[in-house]
Amino acid sequence: MRNTKLRCKTPSCTSDVAWVRVDTQTILSIHHNVITQNPRISLSFNDHRSWYLHIKNVQEADRGWYMCQVNTDPMRSRQGFLQVV
Repeated sequence: MRNTKLRCKTPSCTSDVAWVRVDTQTILSIHHNVITQNPRISLSFNDHRSWYLHIKNVQEADRGWYMCQVNTDPMRSRQGFLQVV
């Protein structure tokens, strides 16, 4: 079983973060709340302004683009591609 974690660094520790699966336009999480019904998805964060999206038991279907959106003014976002080999 392989697990992965995607990192999102925010400008301040009070920033709200959302994780989105870009390919399917699925909202995975908003702030501290996991929205998706996928039990393999979880969140963690630390005081150093880093938020992590964890995917347990990574599968081929998880391959694709993920986006971290930071609720700042203006909103910031960063995308990354998860390659499954």
